[in-house]
Amino acid sequence: MTSRLAGKVAVITGASRGLGQYCSIAYAREGAIVAVAARTEQETDPRMPGTIYETARLVDEAGGEGFPAVCNVADPASIAAMVEAVMQRYGRIDILMTNAAISVPGNVSTMQSKHFELEFRVNVFGTFNCIRAVLPAMVEHRSGNIITVSSSAANAGNESHYGAGKRAIETLTVALAREQAENGIAVNCLKPDGGIETPGIRYIIDRPDGPPDRPAADFDFPSPASYVEAAVLLAMQTSATCTGGVFHDSEVIDRFAEEQTRLRIRSPL
Repeated sequence: MTSRLAGKVAVITGASRGLGQYCSIAYAREGAIVAVAARTEQETDPRMPGTIYETARLVDEAGGEGFPAVCNVADPASIAAMVEAVMQRYGRIDILMTNAAISVPGNVSTMQSKHFELEFRVNVFGTFNCIRAVLPAMVEHRSGNIITVSSSAANAGNESHYGAGKRAIETLTVALAREQAENGIAVNCLKPDGGIETPGIRYIIDRPDGPPDRPAADFDFPSPASYVEAAVLLAMQTSATCTGGVFHDSEVIDRFAEEQTRLRIRSPL
């Protein structure tokens, strides 16, 4: 274990599985306290394994301190209760990573309106409400680090209803960074270079309306190593060193990682 985030209190939403879980463990290896914020307290579908308690256990095993915190980001009251619980236990929140997200079936022409509304309620309003919930504590301490999460679906040429929400998050990130720089709060957006295997993405691929032209077994996913290292590096930034950025993980590695780390991550071995 190293200590790049030693003693920091981090909240990661959607951390019961997938990228949120990967980043929780990475933060723990750097000495962080991690509030594992997600809805899942009990596994109900073997295709979507993981719970907040399982991730908290993995955080503890990795050398950090895990705090399971029930949180439905589609519900502002649930967000407020989660933040209050973290504040009561630790007295501060140093890092927020708004990882929680869903992808609904269909495309813009065929999807149900209720599904589109749900996607924005979780992905966009969930991000917004989590940020607003932690801001008072960060402003009071005149420091903090907020990492929003986007996707390559927001890139030109990849447009989709999911990407529409992610593009909104990118714009929100830049605006918030400008507003909060004077309060010492860094705000940046991270997105993976491409798909990383998680239970969520595997579920999308395997469902009947998933990609029709390739069987699930044919997808060759990259290691999450670059993404989680980028998440650590962004969590180390301040408003003076980097704020208002929208980065793919490789861009973060290029900009902030030491040469040895860059070589390790890019090695085919």
